[in-house]
Amino acid sequence: MKHIAMNATGDASKPILPSFVVQEEGARKVLVYLNIPELKVKRSFPNILKFIPSNGHEKELDFQDQSFTFTINVQTKVYSISIAQLPGEIQPERCSIKYQRGGCWLTLIKLDPMPWMNRICDDLSPGLDIHDDDKQNPLASAPIEDIQLKDTTMPPPFDLVPLAPSPSVRSSVKKMPAPPPPPTK
Repeated sequence: MKHIAMNATGDASKPILPSFVVQEEGARKVLVYLNIPELKVKRSFPNILKFIPSNGHEKELDFQDQSFTFTINVQTKVYSISIAQLPGEIQPERCSIKYQRGGCWLTLIKLDPMPWMNRICDDLSPGLDIHDDDKQNPLASAPIEDIQLKDTTMPPPFDLVPLAPSPSVRSSVKKMPAPPPPPTK
């Protein structure tokens, strides 16, 4: 299971690009976890197995053939992500969202079973084309970090890997792993 993580922070004045993790599950499914720390959920009625936001509301959820847009208001903040060009086509009518405390899972069903992760991670391909929005909070973008790389004996793109920071540089804050994917039907 491969995944990529991108981090972001922001304030309430402009939409915040949530931190997200992308992972492929099988040949035709891609899961996108959006980290929305303030999000709380409650069971919906009549479907008590489904969770809905209890302290916010979905403003927009739009799946297209090769893109998607999601916006949610949570308390006083607006979280928004718009992917203008996915690495391949999806089946919009089969895509879905599942809410959980602290975030949500977008399930994208690919039209073709080709792998996406190599196209997302490859520097020579567009990866995930996150739509630039002038109204988006610039502080919400992932901070640019100067990462030291070491050379390995593996072929590209695996030939350069990040060096672990020295113990004195490491933060005492524990990093939490992404929550488990939603149960499949």
